[in-house]
Amino acid sequence: MITTLFIQDRNNLRGSSQSTSQIGSLEPFDSEKSKHIDLKQFNVKTHKGLVSMEELNENVFKKFGYEIIRPSSPVPTVRMLNEPTCDEVFSEWQRISEQPQPEFPPKEIPSERLDEFLLNNYTALNKWYINDKNSAKGEKPRNWDRLSELIKLPRTKLGGLAYGVDGVSMYDAMHFHRLDGKSGFVVGSMQPWVEVSALVHGASKVLTVEYNNLTIQEEFRDRMSSILPIDFVKNWKTYAGTFDFAASFSSIEHSGLGRYGDPIDPIGDFREMLKIKCMLKPGGLLFLGFPLGTDALQYNAHRIYGSIRLAMMFYGFEWLNTFSGQNEQPYDLTSERLHSRNLFGMVQNTIVLRKL
Repeated sequence: MITTLFIQDRNNLRGSSQSTSQIGSLEPFDSEKSKHIDLKQFNVKTHKGLVSMEELNENVFKKFGYEIIRPSSPVPTVRMLNEPTCDEVFSEWQRISEQPQPEFPPKEIPSERLDEFLLNNYTALNKWYINDKNSAKGEKPRNWDRLSELIKLPRTKLGGLAYGVDGVSMYDAMHFHRLDGKSGFVVGSMQPWVEVSALVHGASKVLTVEYNNLTIQEEFRDRMSSILPIDFVKNWKTYAGTFDFAASFSSIEHSGLGRYGDPIDPIGDFREMLKIKCMLKPGGLLFLGFPLGTDALQYNAHRIYGSIRLAMMFYGFEWLNTFSGQNEQPYDLTSERLHSRNLFGMVQNTIVLRKL
């Protein structure tokens, strides 16, 4: 059975949401116009080659609870057929997170779940196994006691602390979209360079949602705090709709792959996006950095996001711009640029989205 985000009453649609993922500044969704769009005329690059949007709409998007409403490029614009409520989103996440987990991250995708992980074989697969749950070599939090040093670092040093020029793209995005007086949260953070980048660009308060317990330098505890994901979820109503911005770099692409001891969940990343959407104020910004390329999964290391999966990730948001870290200004991420690398090739840029 294909996993969808029809969290309750999966077989009976409760009415179609009009919210969409919008690529750039587009006119409002018109259901009558969308019926007359010939999706056969528009193609998307996949590991299989060029595939028509009509084929993807029938074999992927509708199977996972979405449908194309506009053949935008490089990412189709979609809507959800049956959007779950925030209460359903967080309840289902908590249910999955509380299921018993194996001692070590699974080395193979369960055969009965391959279609879910690979979007019905429109996502390429190869193996790259990492145990960051209980391996002595697993990544651990660091530099949380050096915040007073980090906040003095220049652009390339702070932004490049963890991911080189790719990380600088987050710094540039926050410089372009200043955060003066705004409060936000960061999803997943081993080193606090994203949090410090937000403070440098005016943020008043930053909450980090992280599986590890963090010891924040005392002088910064009036501006920075942390919470475990399970506690964030259990208390979601306290936070819902209160944040001006959210940020995540090299985190969400791991959700549901088990690498960090998290539950195996083929749509774990979609769930994270819906959780973020629930937490943001209308018009709130999401600074999102993860691997971009042609749709692929290197199990269990990470996902690589191409035109297909991005469409579902962007649901409920407007795509404002993209930053590479090589230039302080945003650039145009065209289909050619998105798919310019060989299969499993990738770059981690920062995409800025605005909640609709």
